[in-house]
Amino acid sequence: MPGKFGTKRLKQNFLQGAVVLMIATILVKVIGALFKIPLMNMIGGIGMGYFNAAYQLFNPLYTLATAGMPIATARMVAESVASGRYKDARKIMKISRAIFIVMGVAVFILMAAGSGLFVKAIQNPNALWSVLALAPAVLFGCVMSSYRGYYQGMRNMFPTAISQVIEAVVKLLAGIFFAFIFIRIGESQYAAGGVVFGVECANLEQAELATLPYAAAGAVFGVTLSTLAGAIYLAIRHRILGDGVTEDELRYSPRTDKSDVIFKKLIKLAIPICLGALAMNITSLIDLVSIMNRLNRALDKDMVAVLTMYGSNISAEFDQKEIATYLYGIFSTMPTTLFNLIPAITVTFGTSVLPNITAAWTAGNRKALKKNVDASLRITSIIAMPAAFGMAVLARPILATLFSTRMAEVEIAVPMLQVMGIGIIFIGMMSPCNSILQGIGRVDLPVKYMLLGASFKLLINFIFVAIPSINIQAAPYGTLVCYIVIAVCSLRGLSRETGVKLNLWGIFVKPMFAGVVCAVVARLVYILLANFAGVKVSTVGAIAAAALVYVVVLLLAKVITKNDVLMLPKGEKIAKTLEKLHWIG
Repeated sequence: MPGKFGTKRLKQNFLQGAVVLMIATILVKVIGALFKIPLMNMIGGIGMGYFNAAYQLFNPLYTLATAGMPIATARMVAESVASGRYKDARKIMKISRAIFIVMGVAVFILMAAGSGLFVKAIQNPNALWSVLALAPAVLFGCVMSSYRGYYQGMRNMFPTAISQVIEAVVKLLAGIFFAFIFIRIGESQYAAGGVVFGVECANLEQAELATLPYAAAGAVFGVTLSTLAGAIYLAIRHRILGDGVTEDELRYSPRTDKSDVIFKKLIKLAIPICLGALAMNITSLIDLVSIMNRLNRALDKDMVAVLTMYGSNISAEFDQKEIATYLYGIFSTMPTTLFNLIPAITVTFGTSVLPNITAAWTAGNRKALKKNVDASLRITSIIAMPAAFGMAVLARPILATLFSTRMAEVEIAVPMLQVMGIGIIFIGMMSPCNSILQGIGRVDLPVKYMLLGASFKLLINFIFVAIPSINIQAAPYGTLVCYIVIAVCSLRGLSRETGVKLNLWGIFVKPMFAGVVCAVVARLVYILLANFAGVKVSTVGAIAAAALVYVVVLLLAKVITKNDVLMLPKGEKIAKTLEKLHWIG
């Protein structure tokens, strides 16, 4: 039964928890690449346009249903555990799970019922099947989130990490399988009589275009099955292993608060957090709605200018709506997937640091507060800087390596990734800043900052995407400006609200210097290797050499501190070795 006694409760400090989540995230992202890269190669820009259209509706609705409650649950559970109120922690979990289920059902119905209006609004009717296939994922995701928030509040990141990996594996296997099945069905129908899914096709390219809405929906259905698998794992795990709270801890725990008191507190915390996360996801929805509409406006004005800009990289078989879907599909898959890779890792530091920040703030421990703030921001910077500069200077070879069968799309995506690469620094900083502000109770500030940034993105998209000579290439600049505004505001707000004076030299300047050195080495090694090796070998070699140089520069510049190392597993032994070499500050 839940809360099985005698099971040892696992608990990690900030960095240990972050390492657990980061390892899981890296695995998830690698598996995700094994999903999205072959999927892009299978269904191309137009198919990914349908796929991502469904995703961009799903993300804000999923956020609406799940984003605030896990963080609110984690924070309240962390507070309860810190003060020995284990009965409260259990009660918080039960109440939050009930809220999740109700919200999941409601949002599932909303997404399914509103799918027709949505695809009409974004002028992408062929995305309908993908939207419908993804709708049940909201419900299953809600069930997952109830367990994840509880275990994160208990400072046990393993259940979250394992469920994320299970999700990724099922998504990969099921998504590719169903996409492949629909492609084969389309090919068979074309060979049998030229009618594919009810559409009469004069040639193979038209048959492929008729198949893409269903292949994309098949891939999306794999995502739905993955959320179901993650939810089943967490429910079974909780049933068998429980949470590790002991009989003595429950026996000496104070009487619980009333259910309505806990419910009100959860909602009060969750709503502003949810709005903040929703604002973040709304930036993707802004891209979907504004880009598609403004691209169609640009094509109405001067389609010839757009086609001339891209030349043979756009097929003559595409009509106007397919051109807009194609360009949006490229933007939302190629540069955006890589752009979101590093923030997906840095968000683990925010998730892991939140209980520690809450505990330090509740106890009035200023030293522990500053230690956790500095560590989370510095380690985020250490990860984001080389990725940002490296992605900017190696945009073409990275894209060509990953999407080798879609070189037309790669050529369109290269300038987008060069701009968005720099934005990785700012979006990477956003997650830990948000978690720290949420941990000290200022859940309203991330909402305000994100809405401000989103307004800049919408303005840039609205004005510049509609210009035929610029079109989709304006979207990355909107993204960059959006996250610069959010990051600057978040850092200022964090410093003001916590009273922590940020060490700009250690947090930003040193990692930036190391990141620039890393990027220069990457570019030089790539140019050198490209003279006698292929693109893939040259790219991998350049990244490996740059990573090695980056680690050496970090150690020589003493960017990594002793406290950082001590928080790692077996940190004392590692710290002693690095101190002997004078490589940690």
